[in-house]
Amino acid sequence: MSINFKKYLLAFDTNLKLLEAEEDFYHYVGMKRLNYLDEVVPPQDMLLLKNTIFAVDFGGNTLSCFRIRTSSGTLNWIAANIRKADDGSGNILMELSDIQTLKSAGNSNTYDPMTGLLNKKTITDIAMDLTMRPDANFYFALADIDHFKRVNDTYGHKRGDEVIIEVAHTIRECIGKDGLVGRIGGDEFMIVMEHVHERPRLREILNNLRDTVEATYNKSEDDLHLTISVGVTLYPDYSVDYNELFSLTDKMLYRAKEKGRNRYVIYTPEIHAHIRGGADAELVSKHHIYTEKEKNRLIMELMSSFLMTDSTNIDVALSDVLTAYNMDEIHICYEGREQSHYGVRKKLTPEGDLSTELCSAAFPFIKDVPALNSLLNENNALWIATDNYIDLESSPVISYMKENKLRFIMVYHMTECRIPAYMVYMNYLNSICRPSETDLSDFLYFARMVELVLKTR
Repeated sequence: MSINFKKYLLAFDTNLKLLEAEEDFYHYVGMKRLNYLDEVVPPQDMLLLKNTIFAVDFGGNTLSCFRIRTSSGTLNWIAANIRKADDGSGNILMELSDIQTLKSAGNSNTYDPMTGLLNKKTITDIAMDLTMRPDANFYFALADIDHFKRVNDTYGHKRGDEVIIEVAHTIRECIGKDGLVGRIGGDEFMIVMEHVHERPRLREILNNLRDTVEATYNKSEDDLHLTISVGVTLYPDYSVDYNELFSLTDKMLYRAKEKGRNRYVIYTPEIHAHIRGGADAELVSKHHIYTEKEKNRLIMELMSSFLMTDSTNIDVALSDVLTAYNMDEIHICYEGREQSHYGVRKKLTPEGDLSTELCSAAFPFIKDVPALNSLLNENNALWIATDNYIDLESSPVISYMKENKLRFIMVYHMTECRIPAYMVYMNYLNSICRPSETDLSDFLYFARMVELVLKTR
């Protein structure tokens, strides 16, 4: 299956002067020549984009969401995968995707547009449904391409996309009728082998997969020498539910990487039992700290479910972001109203585990819209992080922070909703977390996604 949607690859220098663009992009914006991106991006969006790019390390990448003026004169929302070169030039590479065409792509609620595999939501739902069957018995696997970053760094993102598509097709062919395959992230895949129950057959499939990938790229013209690593667990023998199954399988994938890559590791109690406890258990404990890669993956998933399929519950999305970024509370409050309409907060269970719960909170400073808006910056946002209020200029927001003993607050004005609203992120003084500059950019990006969703709800 093939799904087409508007995607454009661009290159800029450190001042966001356009160095290279596809001809289709010029048609998209209705211009024969473009010097700087701010010629087609509104000023408030441009400022946020510059702040986002500034926060990216050399060789790193992030996501952003902004509007571009098209050839028809309309402002279309664009999802951008941004990478900053690590060759000393500081040049910026962007892959732009038109969100409107992403949302309207046929069958995008089932298939991954790039590879034609099942998308993350579909393959995850299938795996979760299987784990709830009383007669369930299947092998579950997670796989990714070894040293994939090297492909993008050396040959560019276009070749990187081609590799992902090629490996995706290889995995699907090797699994065949024995199971289903989905793409769950950049170069990451999930495999549900519902019709494989014996280890000899499993090894036959995995050996074929590993050998095929290795042989393909050992003789490739661009000398990539790529391989694949796989982690596998049998259900229900070693897991009680989907979450434990995924966690254990992810550890097996990590183990395959740790042992040298180009291999698969099948969970075996006699060999790997220690991995389920001790220091490894911290990876899934209540104290788990999300890495930048995990946060980036979450935002990608939310973009897919929110903007492409419009299937994500807002309360669930707020809970996911709260957990990943270690926030204490996140709320959405409609303009001019004091009480929040959506809200989640961190909760400590009697057993000492961290979870989330729905809640509501009062924000007196939101009732005075003109006064609050006068405090917002060009991005329709404000954020304050402090351990001491003494040096802060008095305002209704500062007063609220003092009264509620907050260490951090961020407010974003969602003006494009059907009913204008504010999203509020909060952490208390006893919180160990203080959001980074990259986190702030992610908060703005997430708020903009919700803003688009609330525009039609």
